[in-house]
Amino acid sequence: MSMSARTAVVSRVTNETKIQVSISLDGGVLPPYEPSTHFAAPEDPKDAEAAKKGIVPEKGSSHATQFTPTQQITITTGIGFLDHMLHALAKHSGWSLAVRAKGDLYIDDHHTTEDTFLALGTAFTKALGPRQSLTRFGRGDAPLDEALSWAVIDLSSRPWAVIDLGFKREKIGDLSTEMITHGLQSFAQAADVTLHVGCTYGDNDHHRAEAAFKALAVAMRIACTRRVAGEVGAGDIVSTKGVL
Repeated sequence: MSMSARTAVVSRVTNETKIQVSISLDGGVLPPYEPSTHFAAPEDPKDAEAAKKGIVPEKGSSHATQFTPTQQITITTGIGFLDHMLHALAKHSGWSLAVRAKGDLYIDDHHTTEDTFLALGTAFTKALGPRQSLTRFGRGDAPLDEALSWAVIDLSSRPWAVIDLGFKREKIGDLSTEMITHGLQSFAQAADVTLHVGCTYGDNDHHRAEAAFKALAVAMRIACTRRVAGEVGAGDIVSTKGVL
């Protein structure tokens, strides 16, 4: 049985940042970004024509660009480690995801990171649509060498986040470790989810963070799984209240 595509495009424009997101919760081809005066149109006529139908990776895009037969991922925020984490989140959650950002990085990484996660959370909840026929809860665990992290999510429509990753460093690359915590809190707020993420142990902060995003991806993939016709919960809102 075919299911409706769970896709969304979002633009978040403030005095400090300009963010665009295109997401498909089930992978596949991404819808094109919304028209924007803040981002230059592709110069190549072929790319310009293709951009009307879907996402075209920007020239010189970062390592966080990976187009496969089942997923399209291209992320350019101006903060390399943030790109790396969002790439991992998209890859292991089964999403297709495009994010591009222009932020006031001459100040610091705060506004760009916060607004990227807010835009991502907004796009996620828009793509998810009515919260019915969903598994709803998900847990993920992911190791990365010596580090082990975990994540639990509830598509609850009640935003809450408890993030405890035990970082020892102030920054990983150009991303402040405090902004990893705040970014995940911002995502939970905009996505209307309850989110708990922790690191059980690990010596390397890069490994702690990356394992956490991979664990979150696994949890989200489980929680967002749709219950098909004939399965218990299909068509239902999975709550004793009858609402989410």
